[in-house]
Amino acid sequence: MAEGQSSKWLRSLQRIEHISTKKYSLTNLATAIRAEIRRHLKNTRVHILLGSQGAPSGFDKEYTTKVSVGPFVRSLGDLARRKFFVAGDDLRKFCRHHHIKHLRKTTKSIMGLPIHHRGEIFGAVVLENAKEIDAFGSEEISFVTILVDRFGMEVANERLAEEKNRLESKIRELVLFDSLTELPNQRYFNLIVEMELKKAKGYSRQLSLAMIDLDRFRSLNARLGKKVGNDLLVHVAHILKRNVRDTDFVARYGGEEFVILLPEALNEAAVNVADRVRVAVERTPFVIKGQGKKKITISVGVVTYPSTAENLSALLEHANKALKKAKQLGRNQVVAL
Repeated sequence: MAEGQSSKWLRSLQRIEHISTKKYSLTNLATAIRAEIRRHLKNTRVHILLGSQGAPSGFDKEYTTKVSVGPFVRSLGDLARRKFFVAGDDLRKFCRHHHIKHLRKTTKSIMGLPIHHRGEIFGAVVLENAKEIDAFGSEEISFVTILVDRFGMEVANERLAEEKNRLESKIRELVLFDSLTELPNQRYFNLIVEMELKKAKGYSRQLSLAMIDLDRFRSLNARLGKKVGNDLLVHVAHILKRNVRDTDFVARYGGEEFVILLPEALNEAAVNVADRVRVAVERTPFVIKGQGKKKITISVGVVTYPSTAENLSALLEHANKALKKAKQLGRNQVVAL
């Protein structure tokens, strides 16, 4: 290899390394790699092929096999995913041997490399030269291989980052949401209510809270089993979500208890929402497989900041008192303090 050419290729590798370390997007990196290959390998078409399973979500669709190439390059890409190849002396014989159809008349030499990192295959790079029969010698192969290996490492890093984010999101979901009803759990509720209380205090606004308990749930759970009890909790959770305001926050507070946070709601407005929910539960029969429909009721205690109490612990304490009073008065009703 001539010294001048060696220096030019080294500068290309440095440019790609610069883009990689600057955390540019994969699409920008792929574009740069294509440009560097075409800069030094004249009359060469460069195809970077990442299938739907190999491509990270942020990778531009322009580089997927279904969009940018025809059947000939797709076939070469499939072969390159399995192994490196280079051919030019007798392309027809090469294509027949590998069952590749639709050889382009303008293609004189081909090369294919898998995009991989640590044994995992993400896609392939396919090069076609339209002028020379033996366009890809050992120096060209080394140059392209270094670029493709660098790209494979970046694809692997991007996918690893996406998997990390997915797992972190799943962990947050498990920490903050009830897995049975898919409602926010008590931990999530406490975070939200503290934030809403600060807003209410800062802007001199009211904030109401409704504590809900399923009537005679433990008796039903003991008689019919945990599976029926769980189905009932899901049934009630769906009703609650359908019958509150868009601004309200519904959570499972624990056991058979739910809670509704009503930002900027006066006590009277909160009672109206709570009673609408109570009526909806009563009028929506719970179907038990093999036993038909069963009427379900709830009791609700409603409190309001600042008229009932001025901090979260006091609000919750008074909400429980109101709920117990609703139970004592015969269940299936709303009591406000």
